[in-house]
Amino acid sequence: MSQPTTHAPAPRVSAGRSLSVLITALAVLWTWSQFPAWYASGHADALATQQLERFWFQPWLLGLLLVLVNLGTLHWGTLPLALPSSPGSLLDAPQWQREVVFWACVIFHLASTAALVGLVANWLPL
Repeated sequence: MSQPTTHAPAPRVSAGRSLSVLITALAVLWTWSQFPAWYASGHADALATQQLERFWFQPWLLGLLLVLVNLGTLHWGTLPLALPSSPGSLLDAPQWQREVVFWACVIFHLASTAALVGLVANWLPL
């Protein structure tokens, strides 16, 4: 006679994990923007600094960075908070921490998409 199998409930993703993904994404963007200034502070060659800035802030490179950071945040930060771990978890009491982090991730996605659209609009001749 077979025993009925009981499935353990799927663990909910913590808001802290998704928040750490969002903070990491913001830290990557901030570090990216600060790198030429850090280089310039240690070198007296102004021409090399200008060349680095021209290379570092190319529209296609910035666009690629924004897309990758946005997709990473979506996959590891936003979707785990948005998708239910099981159909029954939709009936769980809402947790304000999860909702705050979820909406912060959504605002990040909207802002990075707006930045990407602005970057493309300035880069492409219309």
